[in-house]
Amino acid sequence: MFETILLVGNGALSSSLQKFLKKERVVVFDKDNIDRLIHTKGDLLIDCSLPDAFDSVYTYLKKNRIPAIICATNHSKEQYFQMKELSKSIPLFKSENLSLGIALIDKILRENKNIVKNYDLFLFDFHHRSKKDSPSGTGKKIAEILDHQVNIVSVRSKNIIGEHQIRLFDEDEEITITHKATSKDLFARGILKAIDWIDGKKPGYYGMEDLINEI
Repeated sequence: MFETILLVGNGALSSSLQKFLKKERVVVFDKDNIDRLIHTKGDLLIDCSLPDAFDSVYTYLKKNRIPAIICATNHSKEQYFQMKELSKSIPLFKSENLSLGIALIDKILRENKNIVKNYDLFLFDFHHRSKKDSPSGTGKKIAEILDHQVNIVSVRSKNIIGEHQIRLFDEDEEITITHKATSKDLFARGILKAIDWIDGKKPGYYGMEDLINEI
């Protein structure tokens, strides 16, 4: 069990997660106090912020070598390289979406992509208008799994937590796979599962596909 959790980010996901964690276990950092992170002791780091904060996260993890869960999105190629570098010395869990439902869809697509590639593919990515990256990290991950030409349509509007539709077309049929989040707590609960899962793991680069394979 991790006694002190360092939580980087103070947005909607962070706020949702804090409802499930004991206050005395969590130290929260945002843009106003991120400079204090390097001087704070912890047993686990969770990054729910934006890529702008990753330099501070990377510096901290490189120095202190504690387990990390990275659930921010829209990182650069260099930042992904840095995560892979860190994973040689710490267990690092990286996921753009910590929903078990999305992980299940990813698994189905990965195991059947040789069939899926015979269809024309469209991915519809719906999120709240405050979401900054478009397409979402989840949308990019699905497209990456399919390894095929995917037409991505991103929609940002009010009162949408998160919805992804994968639509497959050929001459005679249409297949639609839909995942819809009905509460932001969904993603916080996914982080709680990741916290339990990563405890005691050896150094390595992990994700939801590893977690779901052990359920």
